[in-house]
Amino acid sequence: MICLLSCLLLLGMGLAVAADAEAAPAPTRRYHGIRPTDPRGREGLRNPERGWRIETLFGEPEGVDYVWGPAHHLKGKVSPGFSDDWWVLDCRRYESDGLTLAQTYCYLDQFVGKPLSAEKLACLQRGLDALRANGLKAVLRFAYEKDMPGRNGPVLANILEHIDQLAPIIRKNTDVIFVMQAGFVGAWGEWHSSTHGLEGDHAALAAIVDRILKVLPADRMTQVRVPKYKRWVLSQPVFGGHRVVNAQTAHTGVPEARIGFNNDGFLAGKTCGGTWNEEPFFSNPGNPEFDYMTEESPYVAIDGELFWADQGGKVDGLQAATRLRLHHYSSFSLAHSFSEREGKPYSIDDWKVTPLTEAQVREAKLPLSDGYFRDGAGAVVPRTQFEYIRDHLGYRLELQQATFPRSARAGGRLPVTIELVNRGFSTLHNPRPVLLALVAGDGQVTELPVNGADPRRWQPFEPGDPDYQPLTHRVAAEVRLPANLRPGTYRLGLWLPDAYTSIRRDARYAVRVANRDVPWWTNAQGEYGINVLGEIQVVGDR
Repeated sequence: MICLLSCLLLLGMGLAVAADAEAAPAPTRRYHGIRPTDPRGREGLRNPERGWRIETLFGEPEGVDYVWGPAHHLKGKVSPGFSDDWWVLDCRRYESDGLTLAQTYCYLDQFVGKPLSAEKLACLQRGLDALRANGLKAVLRFAYEKDMPGRNGPVLANILEHIDQLAPIIRKNTDVIFVMQAGFVGAWGEWHSSTHGLEGDHAALAAIVDRILKVLPADRMTQVRVPKYKRWVLSQPVFGGHRVVNAQTAHTGVPEARIGFNNDGFLAGKTCGGTWNEEPFFSNPGNPEFDYMTEESPYVAIDGELFWADQGGKVDGLQAATRLRLHHYSSFSLAHSFSEREGKPYSIDDWKVTPLTEAQVREAKLPLSDGYFRDGAGAVVPRTQFEYIRDHLGYRLELQQATFPRSARAGGRLPVTIELVNRGFSTLHNPRPVLLALVAGDGQVTELPVNGADPRRWQPFEPGDPDYQPLTHRVAAEVRLPANLRPGTYRLGLWLPDAYTSIRRDARYAVRVANRDVPWWTNAQGEYGINVLGEIQVVGDR
């Protein structure tokens, strides 16, 4: 009798839980930003396809000595001849700053007038394999001429032949290529000072960009050094006319949506190192060429770098932050004008010691995360210009709240609503799936795809808004749980893995949100990087 009563009681409890799963209102959980006094709160948040990048030679034979040396901080610690260790160790030095990108210069100067060798292609593949092994991605550039004026550059036919040779490797390794810069022409691939004057032949430039876009998968972008170069290219017959990318055409695969910008003279003098030479406004609003980049930058990937050795003058970190925000920079060099690369202190060294206050951020209408300048008691904690730029380059997804029931039935539907703000300077630019995930006590993961959510649409503010008011993005899903899901307590999480299956189950390529109260869960194999929203009880199917 006692056993029967106990069984009936347990059955009744199960029915009550099941009823609660269907009838109880779903609670809303609220989340908060990362404070500097939180664990690792002064470190950068490691996220893919954004943030600082190093700069390195790439795809060279091991041991060659006809290339320039490693970063200053590595001299005497690595081989004097080229090695992938030069850039792998350089990247590792900045892990605590969240670095996940390397600008990789692959020089083809040994092959002017002839095909690329099998050895060169093998060296390139070796480097791309090393990127993948280290959880990194490339801002990839090919070039021939290492100085100006050029002395031994290729003709157009030679460049197109080489792009065709590179095509299989590029397509095979797109998973670890964030963006492939147009390159190929002129000094350092910047489209100036070339041996044969190709930068003045707009049809030739268009042919190169057309070939690059055909080689790259439709979901990947290229970048050009100066905004007007994009207009030159798209105005050629091969592209059928220049069009400005906008919210409707962004991420649709049309040419204007696949060409971004790399400003290699960021705030270097009044012209930004020759980026905007047009009087009287130069690199300021009012110059149509400058405003063109302002208009397009929300929708395409933007990269930048200072001049070496502050050749354009010292750059103030607060001024840099406002420009990085205006033009939606995703990535920026941690090599140029930095003592750890160059051996002498320059602008970035100043950024590392110059305080930045909450009042300055508010006055400049820059993104401000909850608690970013405060400790747990609400007291002010000073930050530096370097920290702020580091943390806001690219995207910075901060969950605001999530609504989901305390329990759900196996085989039934689970409604989840998430609200987030992007506190970064830019949105995400490559495709990325959005999934919910249930993590069982034994670490087993149930993946629940969310349809209709596109992180590339998660802009930090409405493009053109003069006040830069942060936008709130809403992800609403009603997913069906598997009927055979075991009853029990699960962690419910948001999983934003890479779109490519080769690295999809690699936590280093998943997006982590910027919240102190959203745990980051990875399994022992390092396959999953899941943002834990809370717990949910799963009851058995009827």
